[in-house]
Amino acid sequence: MRKALFVALVFAAIPAFAQLESHTLTVTATRQITLQPDQVVLSLTVNASPTTTVDQVVAALAGLGITSANLSGLNHNSAPQLQWTFTLALPLSNLTGTIGALNKLQQSITQNNSGLTLMFSVNGPQVSAQLRQSQSCTTSDLIADATAQAQKLAAAAGMTIGPILGVSDVSSPQPSLAFAEREVAPASSFIGAGFALVDIQLPTPPVTCSLTVEFQLQP
Repeated sequence: MRKALFVALVFAAIPAFAQLESHTLTVTATRQITLQPDQVVLSLTVNASPTTTVDQVVAALAGLGITSANLSGLNHNSAPQLQWTFTLALPLSNLTGTIGALNKLQQSITQNNSGLTLMFSVNGPQVSAQLRQSQSCTTSDLIADATAQAQKLAAAAGMTIGPILGVSDVSSPQPSLAFAEREVAPASSFIGAGFALVDIQLPTPPVTCSLTVEFQLQP
């Protein structure tokens, strides 16, 4: 999958005309980096008898890269049975192959009279921690952004900016909580007795970094 990086520059200036008596101007520059998701999250549910252990369930999922660390929930259902839920994140490019492997595993688990049943779904795409951490905003770029905005504000007051007096609130890129809506595929596109969403709109959660710069004001 082609990974694209889009950078949108957003200025959040703090008007500091109330500070003119102290001859300083404070500006906050903010950059948002929107990342294309590089992973997809799968949810796997295994129904088993109450005597089944986690090791037995994990062994039944051999070949998928599932371990006990992927366990995200354990519930009773009305059978009565235990319902083991696992979460698996994998590269988007591996989605088709993994769904094929899940369909085969689903059939074999049922056919070997193990007492287990498997269902699975695609929860949606996400940006991996590795990709998020690889992106950064340089301090020099943020200072340049703040300087350009400060020059405009100072000019509006008939003044100019002098040297930088202080820099603060340097924030590392953080993921935004805003996600695009996801479209659910029609029932005809579900795959196998387990189900998978195959027509989804990729969200593009941005990461944000900011810097607050204080300038000396000059006549």
